[in-house]
Amino acid sequence: MSNAGPYDVFVIGAGPGGYSAAVLAAKKGLRVAIAEGSNLGGTCTNTGCIPAKAYIESVNLLARVRAASKFGIEAGGATLDFAKVKARKDRIVKRLTKGIDYLLGQNGIDLFPHNATVREPGVIQAGDATVRTRFTIVATGARPNRLEVLNGSGYWTSDEVFEVDALPGSLSIIGAGAVGMEMAHIFSSLGVKVTLIEALDRILPLEMRHVSEFMAKACRKLEILTSSRVEAVEGPGPWRLSVSTPAGKKTVEAEKILVSTGRRPVVPGGLEELGIGLTETGGIRTDGHMRTSLEGVYAVGDATGEHMYAYVATREAAAAVEHLAGGGGEISYRNIPSVVFTNPEVASVGDLPEGFEPADCRIGTFPLSALGRARTMEEHDGYARIAATREGRLLRVTIVAPHATELITWAALAIDRGLTVEEFLRPYCPHPVLGEILKEAAEDILGVSVHHP
Repeated sequence: MSNAGPYDVFVIGAGPGGYSAAVLAAKKGLRVAIAEGSNLGGTCTNTGCIPAKAYIESVNLLARVRAASKFGIEAGGATLDFAKVKARKDRIVKRLTKGIDYLLGQNGIDLFPHNATVREPGVIQAGDATVRTRFTIVATGARPNRLEVLNGSGYWTSDEVFEVDALPGSLSIIGAGAVGMEMAHIFSSLGVKVTLIEALDRILPLEMRHVSEFMAKACRKLEILTSSRVEAVEGPGPWRLSVSTPAGKKTVEAEKILVSTGRRPVVPGGLEELGIGLTETGGIRTDGHMRTSLEGVYAVGDATGEHMYAYVATREAAAAVEHLAGGGGEISYRNIPSVVFTNPEVASVGDLPEGFEPADCRIGTFPLSALGRARTMEEHDGYARIAATREGRLLRVTIVAPHATELITWAALAIDRGLTVEEFLRPYCPHPVLGEILKEAAEDILGVSVHHP
């Protein structure tokens, strides 16, 4: 057993929060090490955000090519080669992981290719090495939830689904949150018969109800079962799911099952034994500086079990590093955008007040079908909805439209700055662009939208 260090900062986990923390700490002149027993980049790069978006770009392009005749272009015979789609995804992931490795090397960060445990505050076990450090940052991410009713293996989770080499004829997806809906979009676009099973009373249950209702109508290719639970399973070959629905028992047959019922935090070995504080969801409890209950130990990203977004993890990493380096480093969770890469895309931002009622707000809407730019793109399904206080301060923005995930940053900035509707409308908006959907919705609040139907 060897000894290493001492380090100023030791990071456990090299996902977005972990490698960001390591690089930021190194840029402050601190001696930094990072441990990762799997692939650099964590879930986001290897089995989550990036693989999903690579597939989505492929299926969206295929749909657009098949619709080429609407644009006066004859491009018949467009087909999809799934092996090449997967190979493209693999190339993207490999390039990004190599990029992270490059960043670590360029910043003089020592990499331990092992899962690490905490023996005591300031002492880390990484493989055969016992490492001493002033500060520890835990960024061990999360793993998919499992369903007891499925009784073991044989089904997919988000950790396995992007490694399959062949498409099934049919797929049952259990869970219709953001990940489940993105998976449904991918596989149904690839020609797979998809059934969505959601225990709550609507798909996308974390979005506003009007979004759920609109998307349920937009997803015409899917069989959607809400307020439904899988009570028994027979299989595989094919799987037979006994599902309790509001209309009674229903048997769903599927070649494959994908479980998409959320993720649970991963807490490194040793921390629970040391008495680290945990949340009700099993995540590591932190304060506003990302400090845990153990001296010198911070936690960021999905390991906290709270806001499981890569872009939140990187912000938490920055706060933790700033604090341990002697700065303020305080995190805020106000106005975190939510994005879903379906067709159409869904994006929202803003915190509604406790006990919110629509009557308490001024609401403006605008349909995508009335937007000139959307018409040139042959896009018709979608809308924007803006809620403001009675005094006119922006509260929440929802966009259901192509490129909504890009447009939402404009709205997030406006809400973060506390802008009123009038202030939001002050800058010129180019024409014709998709961003006009927000301008028109804001103008609708004031009753001055020229183009509102």
